[in-house]
Amino acid sequence: MTRRRLRSTLATGLALALAVLVTGCAGIPQSGAPQIGQVVPTDEDPEIEFLAQGPEKDATQEQILRGFIDAASSPRDDYATAREYLSPSIQSTWNPDASALIDEANQRAFTSVDALTMQVSLVPVASVDGSGEYVEFSDLQPTTRVFALVQVDGQWRINSAPDGVVLDEQKFSEVFNPYALSFFDPSWTHLVPDLRWFPSRASTGTQIVNALLDGPSEWLVGAVTSAFPEGTQLTRNAVPIVSDVAQVDLNSEAFEADDLTLQRMQAQLSASLSGVSTINSVSIAVSGNVQDIPVLAIPGPRVDPRPLAMTEDGFGFLSGGAVERLPGISPQIEALSATAAVVNPSHSLAAVRTPDGVYAVRQSQTSGLRVDGRAGLIAPSLDRFGFIWSVPEGEPGSLLAIRADGSQSPVMSSWPDASSIQSIQVSRDGTRLLALVRTAGEPRLLVAGIARAADNTPVSLGDPLVLAVGDGAGLSATWIDEITVASLTSSSDGRGEVVTQVIGGESTRLATLDDAVQIVGGNTTKQLRALSSAGDVRVLRTSLWQTTASGVAFLATQLGSPS
Repeated sequence: MTRRRLRSTLATGLALALAVLVTGCAGIPQSGAPQIGQVVPTDEDPEIEFLAQGPEKDATQEQILRGFIDAASSPRDDYATAREYLSPSIQSTWNPDASALIDEANQRAFTSVDALTMQVSLVPVASVDGSGEYVEFSDLQPTTRVFALVQVDGQWRINSAPDGVVLDEQKFSEVFNPYALSFFDPSWTHLVPDLRWFPSRASTGTQIVNALLDGPSEWLVGAVTSAFPEGTQLTRNAVPIVSDVAQVDLNSEAFEADDLTLQRMQAQLSASLSGVSTINSVSIAVSGNVQDIPVLAIPGPRVDPRPLAMTEDGFGFLSGGAVERLPGISPQIEALSATAAVVNPSHSLAAVRTPDGVYAVRQSQTSGLRVDGRAGLIAPSLDRFGFIWSVPEGEPGSLLAIRADGSQSPVMSSWPDASSIQSIQVSRDGTRLLALVRTAGEPRLLVAGIARAADNTPVSLGDPLVLAVGDGAGLSATWIDEITVASLTSSSDGRGEVVTQVIGGESTRLATLDDAVQIVGGNTTKQLRALSSAGDVRVLRTSLWQTTASGVAFLATQLGSPS
């Protein structure tokens, strides 16, 4: 039940954030905001459902400890109720925002260490650090937290407590929400989400803005960029919300920003704050001077919702039982005896795998150009800058980025322990690479930031995040949207397991399916498609995979659709 609640919370928050990313920040007006004003006092924290209870008179040590942990589930008034359980010496120094440990409530065990010390043993399933980064644990191992107690006016109080809070999964889903901080790709074309989790309270907007100004998560450093000039901070540690307007007052470093930079700053703030229910627009001031900033349109890399596939009738979009071929591209792909393909947003370039290598197929040409003739190549990827990514299955470190003219550049990979690689796919914004590899006999799903040269040539991959993946042999991995991925593995009996993972959030195991060999994403999980070895295309309807097309040789990947 609690995992379902957490998924519901995540889905709702991400729907708001991704809607802004896709529609170019249209969800929050960006100009004509009122002047910086006074904070409107309120006794209500938004979206908080859990109300904590203070300590009871003559409570035992265990009752005090249990009550403190429960009360720390409520961030109302800076965790005022939880602080009632603390002795005066630590009431103001205990830092609940340092971390959150999410555990299985029925696994908690309270024991006395000595007359003035207690410990709680628990089994964490995930954690959130001080910057809001969520980590899901695949190996559930028990841990302990130790608390010292003291008598204050004849009542037990906690005199030493670890910073941070402990919440069970249900309370976490009620108190914390996901917020997609937004950074730019290196070309300043797309917004890239960096998911964080914060408790919903009056200061949530402040936490989000501070996290945005602090920069991206470590694994994204070098792959994304921010419009805020170095050293930019809030003039005071608060983002007032007046009449649904978040008023962001930045220090003098922001004076370095020109008009375009201010527009980009506004776009980042608007997208990052879009998940806060009490905020409908954003106003930027620099040292108290409100800026009039026009809206900056940011395109979203959505793909055509129809499947793109190679069939008996040719290569193109499956539409109403017919194949809608791509002018200039489809004839070349069909002539190559293709086994895999990926097409750019304008349908002017495709990367195609054939029995004798990987080809670049350009709409402006009449035949494809072989750009990689190495043996054992996996299905290639393509990025929005026109680079074809190619690697042999048995040589996972031999990753190449290849231009359409055939010139090659090696890319330093970040999976030195991998013995083989089954799938690679660059995100539609061109900032991250998803890779399904095999290490120590087990599949591993990785996502890493892409570092590029000034001309956008890929140079290296950053340290990867390890994502959830099923058991068995790795077959395929795909992007579902800008923050969600999916992987397909197969057991020895042919059963396919599909696992979806929100990067920075929770993973979900979908219904199993027989004899699947490939998965390809669309714009949502509902558009995730699986292909069987018999050529049947399946989509997940409620809890069953249903066949929607047949006679398909392979499903192609799209990077976007023509504007």
